[in-house]
Amino acid sequence: MRCVTMLGLILVLNGTCAAQGDDSRDRETRAIERGLAFLAKDALAWKKEHNCVSCHHAGMVVWAMREAKQRSFAVDEAVLAEMTQWMLPGDGRTGVPRPEGRPKALNMKAVYFALALESNPTPDEASQESIARFLNTTSGDQLDDGSWWAWPETRPPFFGGSDDSMSALATLALVSAREIKDQKVMAARDRGVKWLTETKTDGDPQSLAVRLMVAARINRPEAEVKALVRAIQENQKPDGGWAQAKDMESDAWGTGQALYALALSGMGDEQRMARGRAFLVDTQRDDGSWPMTSRPTKPGEKGSTSLIPITGGGSGWGLLGLVRSLPEKK
Repeated sequence: MRCVTMLGLILVLNGTCAAQGDDSRDRETRAIERGLAFLAKDALAWKKEHNCVSCHHAGMVVWAMREAKQRSFAVDEAVLAEMTQWMLPGDGRTGVPRPEGRPKALNMKAVYFALALESNPTPDEASQESIARFLNTTSGDQLDDGSWWAWPETRPPFFGGSDDSMSALATLALVSAREIKDQKVMAARDRGVKWLTETKTDGDPQSLAVRLMVAARINRPEAEVKALVRAIQENQKPDGGWAQAKDMESDAWGTGQALYALALSGMGDEQRMARGRAFLVDTQRDDGSWPMTSRPTKPGEKGSTSLIPITGGGSGWGLLGLVRSLPEKK
């Protein structure tokens, strides 16, 4: 009789765990759907008002929508096509004057536009031509030692103040390309990988996350990948999220990047990633966006007065993290 009772209890508990798992997945799925709706609406509003093709309202939107589409989420195809076409012209150079003493500071538009177009598993000819131009710009910004200059005293986090994180992002764009025919770009890719493997990270949250993305893309040695995974997981905060900078609270930018990198590596702890997804679900606004804080350019200064760009970019990363780390439905 006691055995029968115990068996019944086990079955009840298993059923409860399964129900909780299904409920979590449903909440995460709804969060992704709301996030996709926000990005589409926000991108169109930005384009109409500013007509400025940007990392946050073009590159991140296309990248996140492409990843979601590949995982069978419904996306606004018209918006995806419009934002993709919007990015294609040009070479991804920014018109912002370079910081003093850094004439080759990285063109982040070229990097994010390349990553967005590379997320399409079957890019058309026009997209392939644009990717080649963006990667040519990126390789042209590279320094002789294989790294890239960041933009100190320029609004983070898209420009960022870390040479390490900017070098990792530039290398990620180069290693994510399916086919590179330009010898100069191939050489830049190899120098970037060499610099990352030979240079100790500065420990910036974005540096760690993007370094892990690169290592996972090119199948670096397991010990190297595990060390990055461990460093990222140790930075997880008690609320389950990650921060975009060491001295900040958890947000969608930092949490999305961490989740995306951990999932891409295939070595992230699922319980930790589940807590990260729960943080994103719990902090998502009703309109599908996530609250973000702009980092000041200099210590003691205030952040940007307009949070529209960082909200768009942070929501894009939050969505990427949710989509990429969501376990397959059994």
